[in-house]
Amino acid sequence: MSREFDCVIVGAGLAGATLAVGLDTLGLSVATVDARSRTPAAPGRDVRGLALAPSSQRLLATLGLWSTLAPHTTALKTIVITDRGQFGSTRLCAADVGVPALGHVCPADQLLGRLDAALTTLPGCTAYWQSTVGDIVAGPDAVTLTVSDGQAQTAVSARLLIAADGLHSAVRRHFDIAATSRDYGQTAIVANADVERPVPDTAFERFTREGPLAVLPIGGARVVIVRAARTDEATGLMRLSDEAFLHDVRQRFGGRLGRFSALGERRSHPLILNRAQALHAPRTVLIGNAANTIHPNGAQGLNLGLRDVATLLDCVQMALARGEDPASTAVLEGYARRRRPDHDRTARFSDGLARVFGLDLGPVNVARGAALLACDLLPPLKRALMWRLMGLRGETNRWLRAPQA
Repeated sequence: MSREFDCVIVGAGLAGATLAVGLDTLGLSVATVDARSRTPAAPGRDVRGLALAPSSQRLLATLGLWSTLAPHTTALKTIVITDRGQFGSTRLCAADVGVPALGHVCPADQLLGRLDAALTTLPGCTAYWQSTVGDIVAGPDAVTLTVSDGQAQTAVSARLLIAADGLHSAVRRHFDIAATSRDYGQTAIVANADVERPVPDTAFERFTREGPLAVLPIGGARVVIVRAARTDEATGLMRLSDEAFLHDVRQRFGGRLGRFSALGERRSHPLILNRAQALHAPRTVLIGNAANTIHPNGAQGLNLGLRDVATLLDCVQMALARGEDPASTAVLEGYARRRRPDHDRTARFSDGLARVFGLDLGPVNVARGAALLACDLLPPLKRALMWRLMGLRGETNRWLRAPQA
């Protein structure tokens, strides 16, 4: 059996599924292929707290996903950045740049649930769950691939193939697209907990020599903890009792939020920098972690991927309006040309923070403290940092024009 679509997206995670919703709004037929179960995401399945920048919130609003998601999110009006054991800190406030929020923290399972439901209900979407991709053949007019669910194989063809299949992208490997990679030697441990003295609408990022420690509010006294550790220490941290793990967190974070309690499930994620050397191949384009996997400093990874989605939607929409093939080399080169500067800036930003704040040298320690203090005392420098984190500086993409909540 053979099926034909306008677009096939390999990987139906956050970036891939969001793109599928956008392509459906353009009237295109879309197939998604993902190894996950077809069972809708259940609340509590994914403990991550997603820090959605205003650029991401605007994209979700344009796609009609934000209105039902918003009640489950927590606005970030203040971000406090400190360096453990050093003087100096930076306090970023939404009011300083005239926006209602610097971002929103959203439980991952809430967004995943809405995206999974969309893939199964939107008229232009066909979802292949618990499936993998085999042979891929790029022809002059279409890409043909074999989709297998372990029992049967289906030949699927499309004008445009999108690789949204993450760090170890099978599509990227098939087209022999090289990637530069660096293992930071760190692992992020993510879990939810309660705090004794919550600070409303405020996120904290505390740099330590072992890696950053982030505490993000998700409503009431509940927070998401992202504790980066050296990889050789992460296994031990995962095995600690809840009480011992939270004691470690408070030791590194300090007493500002009081006692941590009611620890939820812990999950670990290796931290790796991985950047594809090309963003497109014949009738194929890379987005999200298939294109760039970066250090979580500044919570930029998902937001970078969703800006990929917004730009690709813009390129496809303009091509369709001109009566052009949306998978032509010219269109895909245009996408790559528009995305590279953002990719380069964001990767340098997150990587630079990982390098500088990971050093434990006297002069460097002093310089870090001075830099945080200077950022706090110099409004232009602080505003520039906030616009970078929000992902909106100089952005004219029509998919990001929805007003910020």
